[in-house]
Amino acid sequence: MLGKSTQRLLCILVLGICSPLLSALELPKLITEHMVIQRDKPIPIWGWAKAGEKISVTFTGKNLTTEANDEGKWQVSFPKSKAGGPYRLEIAGDNKTFSFDDIWVGDVWVLSGQSNMEWPLRSSDGAEKEIADINDPAIRHFKVPQSWASEPADKLQGGNWQVASPETLGAFSAVGYFFAKRVREDVDVPIGLLNATWGGSNIESWMDAPLLNLDIEKHRAELAAMEGKEEEIAEQVRAKVSAWPGALSDNYEHASADWRAQELNESDWMDIEVPALWENTVFPGLDGVAWYRRSFQLNKAQAEQDLELGLARIDDHDITYVNGNKVGEEEIYNRVRRYVVPAKYLKEGKNSLAIRVLDTGGGGGIYSEADLLYLKGQGVDISLAGTWKFKVDKGSVSLASNKNHTPTALYNKMLHPLFHIPVKGVLWYQGESNANNAEQARHYREQFPAMIQDWRNKWKQSRLPFYWVQLANFNSGTRAKNEEPWAIIRESQSATLSLPRTGQAVIIDVGDPDDIHPRDKTTVGNRLALHALKNDYKKRRIHAYSPFFKKAKVKKSTVIVSFKAKGKLQASNGENIQGVELQGSDGQWHTANVTLKRKTLRATSEDVDTPVAIRYAWRDNPETANLTDSTGLPADPFRFTF
Repeated sequence: MLGKSTQRLLCILVLGICSPLLSALELPKLITEHMVIQRDKPIPIWGWAKAGEKISVTFTGKNLTTEANDEGKWQVSFPKSKAGGPYRLEIAGDNKTFSFDDIWVGDVWVLSGQSNMEWPLRSSDGAEKEIADINDPAIRHFKVPQSWASEPADKLQGGNWQVASPETLGAFSAVGYFFAKRVREDVDVPIGLLNATWGGSNIESWMDAPLLNLDIEKHRAELAAMEGKEEEIAEQVRAKVSAWPGALSDNYEHASADWRAQELNESDWMDIEVPALWENTVFPGLDGVAWYRRSFQLNKAQAEQDLELGLARIDDHDITYVNGNKVGEEEIYNRVRRYVVPAKYLKEGKNSLAIRVLDTGGGGGIYSEADLLYLKGQGVDISLAGTWKFKVDKGSVSLASNKNHTPTALYNKMLHPLFHIPVKGVLWYQGESNANNAEQARHYREQFPAMIQDWRNKWKQSRLPFYWVQLANFNSGTRAKNEEPWAIIRESQSATLSLPRTGQAVIIDVGDPDDIHPRDKTTVGNRLALHALKNDYKKRRIHAYSPFFKKAKVKKSTVIVSFKAKGKLQASNGENIQGVELQGSDGQWHTANVTLKRKTLRATSEDVDTPVAIRYAWRDNPETANLTDSTGLPADPFRFTF
């Protein structure tokens, strides 16, 4: 099957009329109401129209005109502007006009990486209060849809700007939001967050083909063939969803069906086996809102007690009802659901169980082990594994689940269209998917700086600020041959600080050893903001950089390490410094005794007469490491061989 790009080219050549490039006036998804435009840079406004069509654009009291070229592209550029707003943007073609209000000029920060940057505020520590108290419409968020392409694209698949409010804030990137909030504590400027993230993505998926030394034409042909095959499957799934009138929709955020009732006509519902992700059964590529229903029987004695309801894991967000009454809700995809069903909601005989599930991407539905699906109580032990009823409320279909590990795929569709606009800087949180083994982690040392340089070139901003999050502490389970890949990738990340206008948020003190998604995103966002405030907003008194290894020497059996640090070094908990190890001539590592003197560390061990190497926090999970500076920033992990 021909790829979409090939089909489009043939369409233009043969018919000359069916390309979207030659259709009515069209704007990029980024240009809409509530948008934030980068201050102090020329302001591009662009789009597509019929070749030769005259376009008029009015913004900040100025009017510019142009016409679409032979390819149907047009652009105007307004002079740079200081922060301010709200402004109105008007764009008119021959037969179509657009008018957008509430547009602000401020700073646009790109968020990119995998799930810890994508992680929504609603699933983070302190979310309930943060959402309830939000009163800052100057923070705006644009989520780039998870999408991919076989070659660099000009258009985003979708997305819209949202103003921070109690209704919208829960879906914002938590790290991005806390970054913006902290910046705005010191700087009164609107902040736009461009969120181009995909959970589980590796760095290769965010890199352009030449950086990966790929045969570009061959690689694109392979992706185009894959795209065509998957589109066939997607069309089959769309046909299934369309059997329910109105169910096929990209706008599922406000799906409104209410199918919780105890008695409900289920004649048009389908059977589905549980537990299993619906993508792995009958609905590959489905994202959106769907409902599960089933019934269970209780006798009089069983119905007169509170029962425990187990629903395994649900990806992503469930609201669960028994006999029409809400008994539980959870928004974290990998958390086992266990809810209490009060006796007042139960009855003798037939009872109904209904679950509303929202899947925002990737796998969706009730999954995990069958023995986690149950109803239990005194004299009650009912398995809920098996056949349920299933119906889609609102959902869209895209078979892109594995493209977050496909080289160039996300770069082409989610990032490349963003290069058209100026931005303030980039915030990056990624690396978990490149720390599966030591070889991957070492290779990251070459890939990461190469990617940064390439992004800067594509944005035509050679000193574009680029700040990232070093991986948190975590029991990865990938240690092999005394090599810890998460420790190695942290080293690769730290090495990239050799590039100018970069900064790193060290967070080995806020991770969760048993959860790859630590919920404390406030600390992460704040530490990223320190770099921006110091370097880009000229708040010189702010300290942003963690204590960093400078040099080390051996004096008899003592290792003396000097750090680049703020103030004096200290232990975060006021106890002895932990996490420092010395290696002797026998190749074995031994825990060191440590004393501190201002910005130096002295380490000794009774088991090491002649130290040959030293390391600190050199574990995938260095949760006991407690060396900080006087501001509380944790020291960067390091190793050094003499």
